[in-house]
Amino acid sequence: MGRKREFAAAMEYWGFDYRVLDFPDLGLIFIDLKRMVEEVAEIILKKRLSLLVSFDPREITFGFDHPDHNRAGEVTRVAGMLTSKKWPKLYFWTSLGKNSRTEERVKYLKQFYKSQYKSEYSMILKQIGESYIKVR
Repeated sequence: MGRKREFAAAMEYWGFDYRVLDFPDLGLIFIDLKRMVEEVAEIILKKRLSLLVSFDPREITFGFDHPDHNRAGEVTRVAGMLTSKKWPKLYFWTSLGKNSRTEERVKYLKQFYKSQYKSEYSMILKQIGESYIKVR
């Protein structure tokens, strides 16, 4: 199963409505920020979203540093701010050194992202931990 199908299966499992945007993997830092924010803001407005979840744009974590994740968090934060006077709730995934959800995360990776799962992820997740922080 490829990454796109794995992602679709995970979104279906959670019952999430989603849209995959046509931006290159490992290339978001080279795409115009305004263009991405406008595209995401349009979706937020059209769908009348009240909750956004993304990556912390300032996150630099050993084993999980990924410039696309940082850029996605930045785009989500700015697009959410531009869409209404009452901003959607916003949560960022971050590593806080708490590993209370490690086993849950590993199970999720194995179930939905088999092509990306590696046994060393368990060790990395236990070291860094993870959490969601409410931004607004």
